[in-house]
Amino acid sequence: MTDVKAPRRRTNTRARLLTAAVDVFVERGARRVTVDDLVSAAGYTRGAFYSNFGSVEEVLLEAFKEESEALIEAVRTAVGEQIDAETSGSLVGAAFDAVRPMQDRWFVLQSEVVLQSLRDPDAREISAATFAALSDQLVEVVGLALDRLDCTSTMPTDLLAQTMMGVFLHSLTLRTIRPDDPRADRLLDDAIPQILDGVSVPRATA
Repeated sequence: MTDVKAPRRRTNTRARLLTAAVDVFVERGARRVTVDDLVSAAGYTRGAFYSNFGSVEEVLLEAFKEESEALIEAVRTAVGEQIDAETSGSLVGAAFDAVRPMQDRWFVLQSEVVLQSLRDPDAREISAATFAALSDQLVEVVGLALDRLDCTSTMPTDLLAQTMMGVFLHSLTLRTIRPDDPRADRLLDDAIPQILDGVSVPRATA
């Protein structure tokens, strides 16, 4: 019984450390965060931290990966539920409604990971692998969206996914720098549906 409980406890410890770390990174910025900050927020000791992670940077990357997967899963679920979606606008609207509660903290983590990659070549290599895996998941979600609209894309799906992500990131940047700028919402409500419509053709005519 002890052998079964030990791995479970470690998994729970790791999960709690990551959950607490997200708030700490968002509030303080990754370069100002210490191991003591993370264990204090999670209610653990330094020993518990080093049993699960090797550094603060490793926690940042893992926290970003988990938040990204949660964000993409929220989009996947929202899109999947739009069985009878008639327009790209309704489909895109449902997707962004689903991620709105988590998008700001995700954007902070994403920005911190990019900055870390610029400063540290070793971190850049790890980050690249994480971004590549997340991009693959995003391509799957865009493919699902096209299925729901009964369309195909005249643009390679991976390129369409990256284009939509670029617009999403720019929207979050605008919202962060100028919270009252209406262009942030227009990018999501108008630009992305128009991009999707512009490169999509009904399957019957493809």
